[in-house]
Amino acid sequence: MRAKKEINLLEGRILPTIVRLAMPIMASSFVGLAYTLTDMFWVAGLGDRAVAAVGSGGTLLWLIDNLFSIPRVGGQVLVGQSLGAGKVDEARMWTRAALRLGYTMAFVATLLFVFMSDTITSVYQFNDAETIIRTEMYIRIVSLGLIPKVGVRLYNAVFTASGNSFTPFVIYVTGLVINMMLDPLFILVFKWDVAGAAIATVIAETVAYVLMLVAIRRNEVFSNLRLFRERMQLQRLKPMLKLGAPISIQGSMHAVATILISRQIVRFGDLAVAAQRLGAQIESISWMTADGFSVAVNAFMAQNYGARSFDRVGKGYRVGFWLIASICTVASLIIYFLGGSFMAIFFSDPVAVTHGREYLQILSASQLLQGMTLLTSSAFSALGQSFIPSIIMTSFMLLRLPIGAMLSATSLGVKGIWWAFTITTNIAGLILIAIFPFFIRRLQNKEKGFCK
Repeated sequence: MRAKKEINLLEGRILPTIVRLAMPIMASSFVGLAYTLTDMFWVAGLGDRAVAAVGSGGTLLWLIDNLFSIPRVGGQVLVGQSLGAGKVDEARMWTRAALRLGYTMAFVATLLFVFMSDTITSVYQFNDAETIIRTEMYIRIVSLGLIPKVGVRLYNAVFTASGNSFTPFVIYVTGLVINMMLDPLFILVFKWDVAGAAIATVIAETVAYVLMLVAIRRNEVFSNLRLFRERMQLQRLKPMLKLGAPISIQGSMHAVATILISRQIVRFGDLAVAAQRLGAQIESISWMTADGFSVAVNAFMAQNYGARSFDRVGKGYRVGFWLIASICTVASLIIYFLGGSFMAIFFSDPVAVTHGREYLQILSASQLLQGMTLLTSSAFSALGQSFIPSIIMTSFMLLRLPIGAMLSATSLGVKGIWWAFTITTNIAGLILIAIFPFFIRRLQNKEKGFCK
């Protein structure tokens, strides 16, 4: 019997089903963005270099965070397919395996960031010692919240796979409210500088984690996971790695490319780096919306694929396609025309505002195909294939480095690097959209042949 908050993904009209599932996911994503922007808003009063420290520290944590795609993506797809096939016990086993792997990885990552922060932050080659010290301080503190952060992500994936995206949304909002209250207290009243922003984030994420544990205990399917009592099933790691590793590597390469590109950008000054980091957060308004629908479509397609309902699998992708296309078109216009106004909220230096406005205007040309890329990649993974989109996306991410170096050496300057982002994103998106129909048709023919 389904809990009231769970949406039946196997029956009923597809558009309302995907929208209902996606709305809390998108809202949760925006809460995650608000976490960072809230930090940056209050940190902005400390100076533009403090903004650079928080943004750059966030990128390093993003690099490690991508490793957790292995249990998160693998767990969500495998749990969704198991539930679609009516195998509840199997879904519990996949959940348990995902959590164990995620917690182990988070523990190791925490040790690395706490004890090797100076070595890790050196990749940026900042010109200013103050920026370096603040970046190290920020990531050292925020990394202490990695275990609860990963726990929230994994339980969120499990809830979503079962058709319940509302509960994680409520929990994320609660964490945001706590973060918003603590930021001005720690930064302005206690005067803890960027450390105050980091501590506020850790406390908020820890509270969200505790609430998520309470929620999972009340869930009929996942209330008794026996996380520390059941024996390890190492054979479950292989399917999870097969699904999650390509996406994890893709995300990690994206983060590495972003850090290396930051070293190209720093030639144009630390303010250019700060503008790009903040611009990426503002731009994420577009891709987080698209990602919310992509995650919903992933859960929808995974369950229906597990139930062997191929007609609904194809329709789910098409519905998501047109939804995301409409949303990203509107987002592109907003980012293009209002980008400068957004930047002026956080920056006082006109040079930083100019860099940020130019970044957002150029990146607005890639928002549509970026959304399509996220959707199609999620659709591939829902059907058990994450290698193809990952290799395509990773290849074009890495191409940003030589293209950016070449274009920035021209009269475009730092804008050449922004154009490298847009060009590679658009080409990768077009390739993925073109090959997906062939993949799904081949998969359907294979399944039909197997049934015979």
